[in-house]
Amino acid sequence: MRWNDPLELVDVGIGIVGFFAFAFLIVTIVSELTGADALGWALTLLALVLVLVLLWQARRHIVASRRPVEEPDEHLTHLPTQSS
Repeated sequence: MRWNDPLELVDVGIGIVGFFAFAFLIVTIVSELTGADALGWALTLLALVLVLVLLWQARRHIVASRRPVEEPDEHLTHLPTQSS
């Protein structure tokens, strides 16, 4: 693994945060079903989901910035338009 690659760091972060978000989801569901206090678990789950969404957005931004700029195709710009 290349630790100097931001995309890989974000991918590792998504994996770790996703794992704990899933674990806290299970704990929150069990707490709700057993009648135990679940507010702390639910708030922690909310925070983890927000961090997960931010990591997904960061990943999309990194991937989009690495994508080469597409040039318009020459053969498509000279197509005749259909008029009514």
